[in-house]
Amino acid sequence: MKNIMKGFLVVIFVFGLAGCDKIFPAKDTATAEKETLKIKGPLLARVNDWVIGVDDFKNYLNSLEPLAKKTGLDINSSEFKTRFLSDLIKAQILAQIAVDRGLDKDPDVVRALRDTRDTLLAAKVRDDLEKRISVSYAQIQAFYEKNKKLITKPQELKIREIAVSSESQGRDINIRILQGESFDTLARQYSILASKDNGGDRGWVSPTPKDIETNRKYWTALATLDKGNVSNVFKSDDGNYYIVKVEDIRGGQEVPLADIEKDLEKALKAEQIETEENKIIDKFKAANKIEKNEDLIK
Repeated sequence: MKNIMKGFLVVIFVFGLAGCDKIFPAKDTATAEKETLKIKGPLLARVNDWVIGVDDFKNYLNSLEPLAKKTGLDINSSEFKTRFLSDLIKAQILAQIAVDRGLDKDPDVVRALRDTRDTLLAAKVRDDLEKRISVSYAQIQAFYEKNKKLITKPQELKIREIAVSSESQGRDINIRILQGESFDTLARQYSILASKDNGGDRGWVSPTPKDIETNRKYWTALATLDKGNVSNVFKSDDGNYYIVKVEDIRGGQEVPLADIEKDLEKALKAEQIETEENKIIDKFKAANKIEKNEDLIK
């Protein structure tokens, strides 16, 4: 029960940020009968001129799916739906009481409502831009052809490694490998790394930027090797002396356009939306007074 109560508080908070206009529609001078025609589905509840239809309520529940997955709420249970509807009605009653008492004129409330309105209006502008902007297949294809050599599958290396604490020991091991002794056996016998138990096998690896930054010499040595090659002994960033072997290489090939067409469309559209948004913002700035004092928050 405690989890359910916590869930309702989260739900109300989320709607308060993302959809105040849907849960608490603004009053107007129209009759209650006229407003009822605006709802979706049969009338589910009314508080004076605030109304909600069955389909409206279902839409609210559907929008809670992402939240439900994260919190484990069963939003389709009768208990949840009954309590949620009761909380919506209760919140609306309290809101109307607050208006009757003049609390909607409270400076904090006025500011919060203005901020919420502004957030919703800004989102509407972006929605309008998204509806008006489209990306053609020709644009996607042109971008792909220009950048396809950069759009590759991540390269992975299948590697083995040996690390020892002295350069002389590393050279001796390296010579034995070059003379044909098993990398696997020598790693198990001499390596000071955890991978020694697997004969130095690290499996398939693909370094992240952080990996490269923290152990640059190690990954630089691997980058110079072709499939089947063994490195010379080198001192890595951790102070140990390494010998590494690249057993296999995969990835690095260009990705077919068909595999990433949707992703490119989404990225190009987002870029165009941002460009258009910046244009209208710059136009507004040129015609209006904008002031910003960043030094006050440093």
